[in-house]
Amino acid sequence: MRFPVLDGWRGLCALCVALYHLHSIDHFHMFDFVRGSYLFVDFFFVLSGFVILHAYSGRIGGGKSAGTFLVRRFGRVWPLHAAVLLAFVALECVKAVSGPSGGHVGTAAFTGTYAPSALVSNLALVHALGVEDQWTWNIPSWSISAEFFVYITFALLCLTVRRPRVLAVAMVTLAVAGALVVMRFSANYIDTSIDYGYFRCLYGFFTGCLVYRLYQAAANRRTDKAVSRLAGGLAETGALLAVVAFVSAAGGNALSLAAPLLFGLVVWVFAFEAGPVSRLLATSPFQRLGAWSYSIYMVHALLIAVLQKGTTVMQGVLGRPLFVEREVEGGSDRLLSFGDAWVMDLVSGGYLLAVIVLSALTYRFIELPGQAMVNGLLVRSRKAAPASPPMAEAA
Repeated sequence: MRFPVLDGWRGLCALCVALYHLHSIDHFHMFDFVRGSYLFVDFFFVLSGFVILHAYSGRIGGGKSAGTFLVRRFGRVWPLHAAVLLAFVALECVKAVSGPSGGHVGTAAFTGTYAPSALVSNLALVHALGVEDQWTWNIPSWSISAEFFVYITFALLCLTVRRPRVLAVAMVTLAVAGALVVMRFSANYIDTSIDYGYFRCLYGFFTGCLVYRLYQAAANRRTDKAVSRLAGGLAETGALLAVVAFVSAAGGNALSLAAPLLFGLVVWVFAFEAGPVSRLLATSPFQRLGAWSYSIYMVHALLIAVLQKGTTVMQGVLGRPLFVEREVEGGSDRLLSFGDAWVMDLVSGGYLLAVIVLSALTYRFIELPGQAMVNGLLVRSRKAAPASPPMAEAA
């Protein structure tokens, strides 16, 4: 069983994160909702816990099945991650070759965020475990690093805890532990990544697992579908308004720590697919965005880097500033500024369209082949493995 409406949500959230990361003088970034859209990373964590428990509940019963689960998850996230990293390396090579004659200013190629030494931690997916002292390379990929190690935690939990009630208690414990670490040590509330990103993901992921348990219990009790449709429509409308209000209000303050709880409620409501918003999210455009959501999340920073580097070159050619400086906590930020806010609205819209088009291509030519390759290796390894003796298999 799939949850297509939740897939639709995933696509919308990925676009919100992509727009959030574009630093531009446009009307979109005047809205608190856009400035707080980094919180949708926590929606991904909660949704991941929900669907992973749905897909693998009762299926991880030994080392072999746990290994298969982790290999499949690695095959799901790593090929595109590696491909985008290579694209960033190519972009730095262009910067190194063109040098000052290409109009580049600021940091030299392969320094700071793009230090070659950080490629090792990025390729090994450990760059969100405190091994780096700054964001490196494809900045949004920190969440992929954190989530992969939460997958390992999930597999170990399934191997060591068998009884459903004890498993539920363990999930509550892990969710609370993740939340407490973030609350105690994060300097920016829920907005922590390369330092306590694992614990942020732990909090969201196991909240999602618990939401799935609640969904199962509620789904088994549903009887009156007419009442459910009416209640579902009201619940969906309320949940949608709650998301807009929460993201608008919680960006950058202590309220953000409740993001996994609010998103858990939203996932629970929309898992029933019982209202008009669900019917909209189940349509083809939103389903396509859902299918491309991982690509959207992973490639948008690459397009921003291309846009920023291209703008730097054009700034040198035209001899006039195409960035404006904005003071932020701990320093300043450069915002794209080709013209007034209306012009930058068009630039932002074109950027989102480019992200969608590129994501459709990377999904088709990198994500799907990467998954097929890994799944094929698993199938071939099973065929090549010697058959277990009857007694050992029964044991």
